[in-house]
Amino acid sequence: MTQALSLYLDALRFGAAFTVFASHWAAARYSGGLFWRVLGYGRTSVIVFFVLSGFVIAWVTETRERTFEGYAFSRIARLYSVIVPAFLLTAVLDRLAIAIDPQLYGPELHLSPAEHFLGYALSAVFLGESWVLTMLPGFNVPFWSLNYEAWYYVLFGAALFLRGRRRTMAVVAAALLSGPKILLLLPIWLMGLLAWRGRAALSARQGAALAFAAVVAFAVLEVLGGQQLFDQAATPWLPFSFKAYDYVVGALVALFITALANTPLRLPGDREQRLIRWLAGTSFGLYLYHYPLLNFFGTVVPGSPAGTMHGMAVLGLTLGVALPLARLTEQWKKPMKRMLHLGFDAARRKYRDPATGGRGLS
Repeated sequence: MTQALSLYLDALRFGAAFTVFASHWAAARYSGGLFWRVLGYGRTSVIVFFVLSGFVIAWVTETRERTFEGYAFSRIARLYSVIVPAFLLTAVLDRLAIAIDPQLYGPELHLSPAEHFLGYALSAVFLGESWVLTMLPGFNVPFWSLNYEAWYYVLFGAALFLRGRRRTMAVVAAALLSGPKILLLLPIWLMGLLAWRGRAALSARQGAALAFAAVVAFAVLEVLGGQQLFDQAATPWLPFSFKAYDYVVGALVALFITALANTPLRLPGDREQRLIRWLAGTSFGLYLYHYPLLNFFGTVVPGSPAGTMHGMAVLGLTLGVALPLARLTEQWKKPMKRMLHLGFDAARRKYRDPATGGRGLS
């Protein structure tokens, strides 16, 4: 992956995270709903995340993470370095906000303590969306997609690094644990993987034209009604708000990224590059931290949600906390990965079987 392509994908990643945040902020209970029609592209941005994830995972496993151990520890560190602080933030701010103004919350307020605990426990092992379950860590709604992405990591890792019967058993077990809802969106994640594998199929001239065509196609679909062109079935057996349109958006995003990889890209100046990299480093944290912060500031900031000052204050305060916090926790990823490696190496030395002649566990 070239430096230019990496930078442009970083910009796309932050843009998707910010759009999810903006789509939630645009809801009536935070900003009066004034901008909902313009900013209501949260689900579309999640589809962008899925395709980007597949693309990046295909890249790192081909170039950097060539062993199962390296791949697994990188994914664990990537997820839990942000998930753990997100759980703590959600638990604390939810309790404070509910104590101040319980009217802000909807039916989820009536969950029992046991149901709240179960939501956190299942989410910690990414089972909150398995089969017909719909469980969240507190009221952190954006977490739903992490249940999907984590299982895609598991399925892909098992298929790539394991062999023979072990691979078959691991893939089948992961598929059974994740359930049909999660598997239903797997093709979208795989579109990102195919985008990486097929990136060299185009010429530079074709790349620019195809990227433009993908953007125009999406814009035309949205003008024609976008999601309204497809039926939506409300059933616990399907992902929330699932439509066949998800596949269309995924295909267009994969096409756009493939085309971008074959387009001569101009690098901006050093200052702009540093800004894009910094913002991209906050993407995951912004995605998981913004919702509990919106709920909290939407409660404590005085005034009507329909008021402009209230909405802008909630916007500014949420970003003012989420971005620095996201940048801080982003720095925990590498130390956590090192700790995992050290712990694994220590365990391997401790339980080495002398009968194997010092070769260790295999």
